[in-house]
This record gives sequence, structure tokens and C-alpha cells, in this order.
Amino acid sequence: MRLWKSWIVAKKDLAVLKRRKTLMASIIAAPVLLGTALPVLVSYVAVRKSAPPSFVAELLASFSFFFIIISALLPLYISSYGIVGEKVERSLEPLLATPTSDGEILVGKYISSFLPMILSIYFGLALFMILADVMTSHVLGYAFYPNWNIGIILFIGVPLAIMYGTSFGIFISAKVNNVQTAYQIGAASLIPFYILYIMGEANLVSLTTNTNLLIISLGIFIAVLIVYYLSKATFNRERILTEWK
Repeated sequence: MRLWKSWIVAKKDLAVLKRRKTLMASIIAAPVLLGTALPVLVSYVAVRKSAPPSFVAELLASFSFFFIIISALLPLYISSYGIVGEKVERSLEPLLATPTSDGEILVGKYISSFLPMILSIYFGLALFMILADVMTSHVLGYAFYPNWNIGIILFIGVPLAIMYGTSFGIFISAKVNNVQTAYQIGAASLIPFYILYIMGEANLVSLTTNTNLLIISLGIFIAVLIVYYLSKATFNRERILTEWK
């Protein structure tokens, strides 16, 4: 595989993304909003409701899982557009006609979705940690972040969740001929994440222990591998060029 070919594909997609102001705004705004709103909510619970320090710490650790969910959700809006969107705008045919392998095209699509997302999520997470420490340190008596829990989320959970959302979005995008359909099917793929969070809130499974976070990350990694190889095995440029209307 020639990675420089993939980078050419990625640069073209990044240039298109830069011109799509609404999509860019949502990618930036969502993590910032989450990183701001969650510490404010925890602070309200801690101060106004006089919650004990142990509950505040548990709440902070639980809320940090939201960044894994949003890391899987937001890339769907980029990657779902990656193929079907280009087909709709008639910019896909020239790409598929170039001497670039299917694998190189797919990797380029992955890069163009992963890079802006990882930067955005990391900014939102940094904001979340800083504000959380500022707003809760007087209640806890210490700065809650950084810790091993957020380290696993930051360096393992978030990157893998972004790869999951990207890979599933690209996989679906290559199978349908409508951007909205790609969004809807892609969003449905996040149901396991929602179920996990609900189970956590119901105390059926802990989302705050390092061991469970590593197990969840392993599950996401396996899902990424499966979807990537499915995408590579079923991606067919001839079918896309000749059958999509």
C-alpha cells in the first residue's frame, strides 16, 4: 500500500470538509459544549445539592464516558459523506478512475475523518478536565484530573471510538446512495454504546473502573477490525460507478 496515495485522498477530503462550514462547526462545537456543560452540571450537583465527595468523584468518572460516545458519533457525519456524498456531488467518479487501489482510497478516507475528530475531541476533553478540577476541587479537596481513568479514555477509548465511527460510516456510505440514509444507519450502530451507558447508570456494569474501560476498548478495537476488513472486502469501485443512480 502506498500511503502517499492515501494522503492525497485525505488532503482532498480535508479541503472539502473545510468548505463545509456547518459540518466543521458541529465537529468543533459538540466537544466544546460537552466539555463545558458536564463540569457545570457536576458543580451544580456538588454545591446546590450538597452531594458527598464520593458521589461527585463517581459522577465525574461516569460523565467522562460521554466522550467515548461522542467520539463514535461525530465521525459518522464525516465518513458517511465520504463516498455517497461524493457520488451525489459527482466528484467520486474521477477519484475511482485514478490508479489508486481500493485500500489506499479507504485509508485516505479514514485519515480525513480521524485527524479533525481527534483534535476536536482532545480539545473538548482538555476543557472538561480543566473546568472539572476548577469547579470541584474545593468539594473533593484535590484535583480529580488527571488520573488513570481519563488516561485510558484519552489515549485508548477515544481514538478507537473515532476509528469505529469512521469505519462504520465509510462501510455504510459505500453501500447506499443517499447521505441521509447513511447517517441514519450509522447512528443505529451506536446503540451498543447507549446500552452500555444505561447499564452503567443502572449499576449493572461499572464504567468507571480501569479494567472495564480496557475491556470496552478491546471490544471497540475488535469491531473496528471487523468493519474495516468488511469494507475492504466488499468495496467495489466498478459497482459504485455503474450501479449507483
